[in-house]
Amino acid sequence: MQRLSYLMFTLLVTMHASLAHAAAGETWEITTKSEMAGMPYAMPETTMTVCQPKSGEPDPKQMMERDGNCKVTDVKHSGSKTTWKIRCDGDGQKMSGSGEITRSKSSYQGTSRMSGTADGEKFDMTASYRGKRIGTSCDTSDPVVVGGKGMEDMNDMMGMAKAQMAAGMAEQCEVGRYEAKELMTSTFFGPHAMCAKNQKYACKVISKDVSKKPDVYLALVKHDDTSDASIAQACKIDMKTATKAICKKVDNNNYEDFEDTCPAEYTKFSTMAASGRSYTSSSRSTSVITDNPVGNAIDGAKKLKGLLGF
Repeated sequence: MQRLSYLMFTLLVTMHASLAHAAAGETWEITTKSEMAGMPYAMPETTMTVCQPKSGEPDPKQMMERDGNCKVTDVKHSGSKTTWKIRCDGDGQKMSGSGEITRSKSSYQGTSRMSGTADGEKFDMTASYRGKRIGTSCDTSDPVVVGGKGMEDMNDMMGMAKAQMAAGMAEQCEVGRYEAKELMTSTFFGPHAMCAKNQKYACKVISKDVSKKPDVYLALVKHDDTSDASIAQACKIDMKTATKAICKKVDNNNYEDFEDTCPAEYTKFSTMAASGRSYTSSSRSTSVITDNPVGNAIDGAKKLKGLLGF
C-alpha cells in the first residue's frame, strides 16, 4: 500500500512538472486531492508551485507521456474542455484511465481516474486538481516546489505506512512462525532474501530436524538440487552425516523416496515388498498357517498324533 501511495503522489507531481520548458514563464499554484479505494487513510490535499509557460495551456499528452510507459489517446477538445484516455504498462505497473480538464485564462481544474495493478496490488484512484495563476515571473526549467497545506500530514502518513510495513516485515521474518520445511525459501536464503538477518535462526531449526525427520531431509535435498542457493552450505550442514542418520529411519512406508540417497535401504525394502513381506515380519509361515482352515487342520492333526502316541 505504501508503494501505491508514492505512485499516486508521484503521478500528480510528474503530471504538472512535465509542463515545464526551458523558457520564461509565470508561477501557477496547483492544488490536488486524491482518493484511493482500500487506503487505510485519506490522502491530504496538497499544494504545488509550478512554473508554466506564459502562453502554455495544460496539455494531457505533455502532462502524462513524460513517463515512457504511458500513452495518451482519444484526446478531444470541446470549447474550454479537454478529455483523454491513458494507458500505462511497465515497471511493474499496468493501469488505464481517463481524464478531463477545463481551463480559463487564469485557472483550470480537472479530474483523472486510474485503475489497474502496481507490483501485484490492485488499485483504483481518483485525483482532482485545480490551478491558479499567480503571475510571478519564473524559469520553466525550475523544479516543482511541493509544500504548503497537506504536506505535514503527508509526511506523517508516509512515516506511519513505513512503520506498518516494517512491522509486517518483522512478523514475516519471525522464524518461530514456521516449520523447518517452510523456512527453505528465498525469504531467508539467497542473494535477495529479505529476511537474511534471521538466516542463522532458520539454520538452527533446519539443522536440528534434517537428521531426524525424513520429510525435512527430503525437502532440503530437493531445494538444494533445484536452487542456486544451497541451504546446506549456508547452514554448514554435513550432508554425509545427515544422510547416514536419516537412512536409519527409512522403512517400508517411505523407502520409495530414498532410492537415490539410501540405495541399500531402498533395495532391502523394495525386495521385501516384491516378496510380499514387511520389515517387521520374519516369515509368513506361522501366522498364515494358523489363520486359515488348512493350517488349523494340520495343527489339529499334530495335537491328535501326540495324544494317541504315534
